[in-house]
Amino acid sequence: MKNFFVIGDQASKSLSPLIFNHWFKKYNIQAKYSFLEVTKKNFNSEIVKKLNDKKTQGLNVTIPFKKDIIKYLDNKNVHAQKIGAVNCVTVGKKIKGINTDWVGYLNSIKQEKINKNKNILILGFGGAAHAIYYGFFFKGYKNVSVFNRSKKIINIGGANKYTKDYSLINSYLIKSDLIINTTPTNPLNKKQINLIKKTTIISDIVYKPKETPFLKEFKSNKKIYGISMLVEQALPCFNKWFGFVPVVDEFLIKKLYKKIK
Repeated sequence: MKNFFVIGDQASKSLSPLIFNHWFKKYNIQAKYSFLEVTKKNFNSEIVKKLNDKKTQGLNVTIPFKKDIIKYLDNKNVHAQKIGAVNCVTVGKKIKGINTDWVGYLNSIKQEKINKNKNILILGFGGAAHAIYYGFFFKGYKNVSVFNRSKKIINIGGANKYTKDYSLINSYLIKSDLIINTTPTNPLNKKQINLIKKTTIISDIVYKPKETPFLKEFKSNKKIYGISMLVEQALPCFNKWFGFVPVVDEFLIKKLYKKIK
């Protein structure tokens, strides 16, 4: 029996076990996917245990350990290297890491066919936001602005860019075509929300509840729900481990939506 884990400080709340165990059953794969909840204090000791266990075949790493895992890797791909974070680990003769968050987010919005000259706002600049910004940069999007409570350097693409302060956001909201909330709260007030066009696509990467406090503020805008990114980032992980892309069937979607009401 091959073992796979999602590792994080709130890993017990993750829906990754539901997703992967669904696929294991669907494709008759003799494997089990579980969660491993760790803290800053015991992360290193627990990781060493799992990496030394011959049954461990793969890990998904979630907040706040996507940078901490890097020191245990023999190599990481170019995307993970540029983002500076790893969320998918393959355990074998060599321990390899990749980042699938960036492609997971882009695939979650691919049906919208957003033009590369459209105005995109990212709210917050934590680990997932780094990956999302990188994805837009890598694909050649021209007008991506990041707003954050504190000033942070955006060291993706070689340019000395910085996040913008929320005090400057109003003029950006008015012309925005896609707004992505990567924070656990709603960073916009009522007046700011009223500045946003009805045609603007609204996205939140938090997947539980489905209608986050941020998304609830938008009654008529097109919405991209966080569960889309979760599933889309899982697909390349599965492909990395088993060599094919699984089908996201209706039964899986129904099971997920039952968990995030």
